[in-house]
Amino acid sequence: MDKYQALHDFWSSFGIGAYDENTVPTGEYQPELPYITYSVAVSDFDHPVNLYASIWYYGSSWGPITKKLTEIGTAIGRGGIIIPCDEGAIWIRKGRTFAQRMSDPNDMIRRIYLTLGAEYLTAD
Repeated sequence: MDKYQALHDFWSSFGIGAYDENTVPTGEYQPELPYITYSVAVSDFDHPVNLYASIWYYGSSWGPITKKLTEIGTAIGRGGIIIPCDEGAIWIRKGRTFAQRMSDPNDMIRRIYLTLGAEYLTAD
């Protein structure tokens, strides 16, 4: 699988929908919450990039979304996680500010914004 599919599979592994932030379905195809949106930035060896994601939930409590955040944080771990791709692997690590709560005009929307670092352990 290429780098793009590897990122999609990583974000999809947490039991809720995951969408490239530029291709979230709209209108009648808009997904129901909860889901994850994520940025896509690729590079090659020795050129780290920043990645961003948002976890989106609906409800009055921060409990369920915080539980999902904990699941993602545990999967990444302190030293990061290495996910395979056709060209090698992607090393994903927590960013300096890993997670922060965000407000939304809809008082029932809960969002947590994630910052990550990624290094592509690939030739190109």
